[in-house]
Amino acid sequence: MESVIVCELVKDPNSPLSGLVEKTYNESFPEVERRDFSLVRKLLVEDSRFELLALSRDGVYVGFITAWQFDGFVYAEHFAVDPSARNGGIGSRAMRSFLALHKDPVVLEVEMPTDEMSRRRIGFYERLGFVLDTHTYQQPPYRPGDGWFEMRLMTYGSIDLSHSFEQVRDTIYRNVYGVVR
Repeated sequence: MESVIVCELVKDPNSPLSGLVEKTYNESFPEVERRDFSLVRKLLVEDSRFELLALSRDGVYVGFITAWQFDGFVYAEHFAVDPSARNGGIGSRAMRSFLALHKDPVVLEVEMPTDEMSRRRIGFYERLGFVLDTHTYQQPPYRPGDGWFEMRLMTYGSIDLSHSFEQVRDTIYRNVYGVVR
């Protein structure tokens, strides 16, 4: 029988769970693809739309998801399984648990499908029911002086980016990256 992945909302930026998340966050994403974790801690306190979910299996931490609740959709910003828990289906069970928690459609960014790893990542989300959007999307930098990255958005649920791409993009830009278009 498959073990259940539990998504626990982390509200205390100084909890032991947030420390575990910080380690996975820093190990899983290069510096240009993440904000300094002190800013994640600050968001937990100052922005009620931001959520940090610690993932556990049988009471043991296995990863995290950060997300933003906006009007009409949830933006999943970062998702990582701890290196010690990778492989074995934890990622798909964790994402299914995350999707079950949210009634609104979910939007996330993925790298351009230019290499085997990015194609595998897109395939992972497609197997979960996400749809790859074809609009050109530029991910703003997390830090001044860093460049923009061409990415794609993927969606889960009843959201049609053919009609709402600019609104979704601009909401993410303004609230997540502090960029006004």
